[in-house]
Amino acid sequence: MSVVIRLKREGRKNLPSYRISVADPRAPRDGAVIEKLGFYDPRASSAERETQFNKERAEYWIGQGARLSPTVRTLLRDAGVTTFRPKPEHDRSGRKAKTATKARRESAKAARVAAKAARPKRRRQPKKDEKAKK
Repeated sequence: MSVVIRLKREGRKNLPSYRISVADPRAPRDGAVIEKLGFYDPRASSAERETQFNKERAEYWIGQGARLSPTVRTLLRDAGVTTFRPKPEHDRSGRKAKTATKARRESAKAARVAAKAARPKRRRQPKKDEKAKK
């Protein structure tokens, strides 16, 4: 089963601090954790007191396949943990080229327009009022 590295909120009302923890993804945000890795204090006065965590254990869990929340990914990247894989680059060189599906759709649309133009123009004749004839 996979695990997730995420933040667990602590601190008092209007003064948050967070624990960086490894948890089961099904567990609630502030619920049970497998391991505490460190903490993050967004209101800290200095940068070195803002984030502290066990770098070796974080690399271990990432190596075991732990998923990272977006905020934790940013914190670890800023701290120099580089063991997680970067997103692969996508080849976008052929994005503007017409695909077979697009060409097929355009030709079908052109055929429908041509078939509609070839039909004779018929107008519905108004019904003749029998009372008016009498």
